[in-house]
Amino acid sequence: MSTLIIAEKNKAAEAIAKAIGTVKVINKTKSLKIYSIPSKNIYVVPLRGHLLEYRNTDAYKSWTKSNPREIITNSNAIEKVPVSYAPPYISALKEYSKISDHCIIGTDADIEGCNIGFFDALPYVKNINPNIKISQMWLSSLQPNEINTKFKNLITPKYSWGESGEARAIIDAIIGFSATREVTNTLRLLLNKFGVKFTSIGRVQTSLLYLIYLKEKDTENFVPELYFLIDAVLHHQNGTFKAHHLSNPFKHNFESKARQIFQKIQKEKIAKVVDISKKPRKRKPPSPLNTSKALILLTKNLKIPANFALKTMNALYLNKIISYPRTDSDVYTPEFNHTDILDKFTSHSQFGSYSISLIRNKRKTPTKGKKDAGDHPPITPLESVEENSTKFENELQKKVYNLLARHYLALFGEDATESTQVLNLLIKDEAFKAQRVSLIIKGFLEIAPFLTPKYEEEIQISRNELPIEEITFNQKETTPPPRFNDTSLLKLMEKNHLGTKSTRPQIIYLLQKRQVIKRVKYQYLITDLGKFIIESLISIWLPFLKPDFTKMIEEKLEDIKEMREKMHNVVDEIRIEFLKLFDKFLAKKQELTSKANNYKMNFTIPLTSTNCPFCHTNPMKFINLKAKRFLVCSDESCKKFLSLPKKGKLELLDSVCSICNFNIFKISLQKNQKFYTYYLCPKCWNDGFQDNPEKGKGFCSNCKDFKISKDQCIKK
Repeated sequence: MSTLIIAEKNKAAEAIAKAIGTVKVINKTKSLKIYSIPSKNIYVVPLRGHLLEYRNTDAYKSWTKSNPREIITNSNAIEKVPVSYAPPYISALKEYSKISDHCIIGTDADIEGCNIGFFDALPYVKNINPNIKISQMWLSSLQPNEINTKFKNLITPKYSWGESGEARAIIDAIIGFSATREVTNTLRLLLNKFGVKFTSIGRVQTSLLYLIYLKEKDTENFVPELYFLIDAVLHHQNGTFKAHHLSNPFKHNFESKARQIFQKIQKEKIAKVVDISKKPRKRKPPSPLNTSKALILLTKNLKIPANFALKTMNALYLNKIISYPRTDSDVYTPEFNHTDILDKFTSHSQFGSYSISLIRNKRKTPTKGKKDAGDHPPITPLESVEENSTKFENELQKKVYNLLARHYLALFGEDATESTQVLNLLIKDEAFKAQRVSLIIKGFLEIAPFLTPKYEEEIQISRNELPIEEITFNQKETTPPPRFNDTSLLKLMEKNHLGTKSTRPQIIYLLQKRQVIKRVKYQYLITDLGKFIIESLISIWLPFLKPDFTKMIEEKLEDIKEMREKMHNVVDEIRIEFLKLFDKFLAKKQELTSKANNYKMNFTIPLTSTNCPFCHTNPMKFINLKAKRFLVCSDESCKKFLSLPKKGKLELLDSVCSICNFNIFKISLQKNQKFYTYYLCPKCWNDGFQDNPEKGKGFCSNCKDFKISKDQCIKK
């Protein structure tokens, strides 16, 4: 009899098979390959992630002819069915189960991977071969040596991990299907006004939307307060520096006092140095990266969405460049072999000299984090890959790898040494202070400059009096708290136990896709639709919106994983809890419907800053809807229009085309996990369709005489 190994994806299956022995590829379909190892009678069958998903049964498919409440109360309202691409994979599982006496689950070693292996794939295997032996291969990387080690040391199947994932899927289906349907039906007329077919409601995504809403309200309700600053620009040996009055900032009710002080000293030309102190301080290297910390690092430094960061790390893992990117651990076990990895980096063109110095100085022990979750090691570069290597599929992979590799090497580095210099000064009898933090010894910051805070040169002082260049008095206003960006949103979700390390990026993306938030210049803003939904639900469903509800569920799911609770007991308990909340919504449904139907849209249609190129008297309106994107003259008697590209995010710029003097558009696209940006003049572009002269007319990148620099059209 044979051994059947089930892998989660094709690249993983191929890596597992090649590590174990000589491979013969069996082509089943265009997308499905089976990897046979004849010498050991092994077949490795890849999946494509989840084979099955929960859907409503036939009796509950209609959104209008069935009762959404029964999706919660009736266990037969949902069922698990194959996804569209599943049939050939299911056939392969059945085929090789017949000839195997041992099945090894080699899917990704986390909750979702266990769920796919034990609840999607294994039932088909057991149905064909009920007595087949079941084992599990727990892989943290796709490196050949680890695959061989783990293949020889199979573990007892982690069924409880799969059960935790299955409970999550059932709970989210019950809550999502019933709430989405009920809220959508209630707000139907309003959603039509927004051009949206349905609004998606879920325990994690809606709670996150609520927190984004609270931030937006804080920003909207923020009342700026005046404050005043008195600063002095002073000369020292190597230039100038700024000193601040010791009472800065003066609050608005101390304005008269601040002005009196300024009047008294504004013409002074000399500042007396009272004392100078310098205090060195060590800056420790970073701790190892778990998934959450890696996503924060990548989104902060690369300014990319979280889902792009996670997808890119996953691609690097499948290409055997880094270890498994979904881990809660930021502590390495004592037996982890760092020496081999450091040796690989000694020949790297960028990291080589630093790696050699680590080995020479016997710095082979990394820093420690706070948690060893027992799942996987922290995210680790496993190969020394040069920037021009063909192993990278795109530029983003290069950038992500560069950060991960540098961060890893920084774990072994020496402390950086900072020096905090404090100068206390007197201008007349008014106390001023200047403080500068400078870098004395780079240490680990040499290899990880992206972790470097802002440093300044030390102030060089050789006498007790310093000449004053000027003394300034400035009136300013406090600013509202910043909106969330990808980095701060991930931190918020982690703090409030919203989602998992793997699902958080997708949840943020889903809110964008449902048009309840939008990403503008790296910040997330709630849309009018998102605001209306949350404001409507606050009075009815506040316990559902608050993170406490989903936190309670996450704790229950952890109990299943650790075998403290049974899966079905937890699912039934959550059913009962959510039904109470659902009935509260139903009690207020009529009130909410009335509010939605009376909602008045407040659309502001952007106008071009230049006039219509046809009538030359009025600007054009920028119509930017989901199904319609064009420019039309704001004068109805003109009625002329210009087409716009159908794909990408459109941004109307104030800059104008140097050829036709019409506004330029900036278009942003996402393709293959990479951002693309280009510029286009709609007038030249539309003329190109009519005249059909040179290819690409209207695309600023094709322009012979002009180019775009800082969103401005300038001469080359």
